[in-house]
Amino acid sequence: MDSLEEKRNLLKTKVQELFPTPGMLQTCIKGFSASLRTAPTFNQHCFYKPMAIVVLQGKKQTTLGSEKFTYNENQLVVTSIDIPTVGSIVEASPEKPFMTLILELDNYIISQLLREGNSSLAENVRRGMGVAEADESLLDAFYRLILLLKQPEKQKIMAPMIIKEIHYLLLISPLGDILRSVNTKGSQNNQIANAIAWLKENYREPLKIDQLARKFNMAESSFYRHFNKVTSLSPLQYQKQLRLYEAQRLMLSENFDAANAAYEVGYESASQFNREYKRMFGTPPKTNVNQIKSA
Repeated sequence: MDSLEEKRNLLKTKVQELFPTPGMLQTCIKGFSASLRTAPTFNQHCFYKPMAIVVLQGKKQTTLGSEKFTYNENQLVVTSIDIPTVGSIVEASPEKPFMTLILELDNYIISQLLREGNSSLAENVRRGMGVAEADESLLDAFYRLILLLKQPEKQKIMAPMIIKEIHYLLLISPLGDILRSVNTKGSQNNQIANAIAWLKENYREPLKIDQLARKFNMAESSFYRHFNKVTSLSPLQYQKQLRLYEAQRLMLSENFDAANAAYEVGYESASQFNREYKRMFGTPPKTNVNQIKSA
């Protein structure tokens, strides 16, 4: 058994110890979570935050706009911006669960590391999500982080150090350009990331592409093209998905009915909201919410 496989097996054992039943677990270390699933799932909609995912076992397919990503055992997934995705776990069983470790990424740490010397930058606009092989040094860092879950006396000092190390390893990995480009002030990816942050705060407002492009000092055609390159969506599609996800949250968590949720997120027509909601989630709002609640 080579050392990479040995490290992965040690991580699998530690992850399984965390889960009396399958699910998702946010650990006591902020931003560090794990998941274990024993059955396939299909077409689950979610917003990926900037994060690194290490797949320890199983296989998943994620659709980002029109592009599909497939990742399986010993692969690393990095997202640099908030991205709406549709995911399906395609290989998972009680005998071989789908297992991942997830670390939310901190833009401040990345910017700090870039100032300290990791500032080389690819000129091309990069998609905000990528997949590569996880190397032994990264697995080792995650292993040391997971060991801290049972060493609370060491967490306060050691966890931030290991988390910074993981950020550094990501920056020098084959996916480092994804993170560097978004976190380098003035780069095209950085401008798109700023536009996405603005959209997240102002998704209820009518969207005018020319005004948004000017706000971030880009020509309209360039802004549209680069936004699509980073997210695989147009700005209008991105705004629509923000609205629909927030409407779903309002109905699930705050007991809004469909019409009130629609108006709250910026729709002027409840019927248009119902059509677009069904197109995205597969069923009308009330049916979809009831299905989620009873799952």
